[in-house]
Amino acid sequence: MIDPNWRLDDLDPRTWRNIGRFFMPSQYIAANQPGEHGLYVLHEGGARPRVVDDQLGPRADIQIERVDDPRGLALELHERAEWDRVHVIDRRHLRHVAREAQASPRRELTLDAYYHLVYQLVWDGSDGYVCVPEKPAPRYGWSYGDLARFAAALPSPCCAGLVVLNEVEVEVGLVLQFENGRISRVTTLEAFSSSPSPSLDRHYFDAVCAAITEAIAPVAVALLCTSAVFEAWLEATDKFAVLQDAARRNQAFWRL
Repeated sequence: MIDPNWRLDDLDPRTWRNIGRFFMPSQYIAANQPGEHGLYVLHEGGARPRVVDDQLGPRADIQIERVDDPRGLALELHERAEWDRVHVIDRRHLRHVAREAQASPRRELTLDAYYHLVYQLVWDGSDGYVCVPEKPAPRYGWSYGDLARFAAALPSPCCAGLVVLNEVEVEVGLVLQFENGRISRVTTLEAFSSSPSPSLDRHYFDAVCAAITEAIAPVAVALLCTSAVFEAWLEATDKFAVLQDAARRNQAFWRL
């Protein structure tokens, strides 16, 4: 929920490197997973199909006269077991997405709300963009609606903090300020002169929360954990269970 006029302060290089993967807008509307071998069939309302393999280039050996059943064609091609995913795309649908996304000023939308709009336009349930298997599930198990509801429930103003430690080195020291359900400021622990020396314990966790509260706004949600716990938490279906287990081992501390 990033405000259009959000402010960026003191984002240290290590934190930026380790959270950069979460700031890739293309991943939110992507129809494939990294490393997949895909086949793309582009057509114009069924006519003039063009077949492209994303590893080998144009496939003149795959003869398709027309695309009258996009879903059936995608399934038939995928059953050849040559590609991880087959995409059948109507160029008219892509032009429709572009027109609608730019139809009126979008200044009132947050940055991520705009990409969510594009996502809804691309995946509107029509035959404009078909892929087999279906498009990947939301990354890390969170949908846009989940995150929007979470942000809306936070007090205003407040902060969220994330500290990920590798031994006693800070891999991620991220601080987000929320106002009215939107991220209005992004900074890191390096911006706080009073930030204590890192350690994986309750004392350090409480000291970080106190420093953030004093400098910006009260901390409504925060997590301190090891890099291993952080990766397990991201990938887990039951994320709370991961934190509970880590807390028992003094590998995670959180506030919510």
